[in-house]
Amino acid sequence: MKVNPFKRLFGKRRRYPIKRDIFQMTARQWAFFYFDRGLRPSEVAPEAGISTRTARRYYAHWKKLPPAHISNYKVFSELMKNNDEIRQQIIDKVANNLGMSREEVIQRLQKPWGIKQLVMGRWPNYRRQEEQRKTEVRLEAALKLVMLFEQSEMTPEKIRAWSLEI
Repeated sequence: MKVNPFKRLFGKRRRYPIKRDIFQMTARQWAFFYFDRGLRPSEVAPEAGISTRTARRYYAHWKKLPPAHISNYKVFSELMKNNDEIRQQIIDKVANNLGMSREEVIQRLQKPWGIKQLVMGRWPNYRRQEEQRKTEVRLEAALKLVMLFEQSEMTPEKIRAWSLEI
């Protein structure tokens, strides 16, 4: 048997095309659709036309995702395509909520997977990171004060008296 030397370079490839139905949805998308509606893998398998084993694998993947991410993605991508005014409002809101510049939001949305990552919550939240950094700085300062008071053998009464003097 002859080994293809390029296989190592290019890795695994799909051996068959992805099948889509008349709604342009794959079996995986149908399975996720049914999981969003509360069906279990054994119920989804015949509906989506897949094996129970595949349905269980899809269910494990689906559980790792945010709720109703497929429908949110479809709605979001349609809004971004159809109306320029709404697109600009969305860009402004996302930039404001995540603490990003408009240019960075536009650059991220232009990537093929940008909208999907945004809907799944995988964009960085600079605003939350800044708040977390401030909290960490305050906590570190409080711990330093506690250590200083412990080293100088200050009691709570002495600390209260000292704070009243200031």
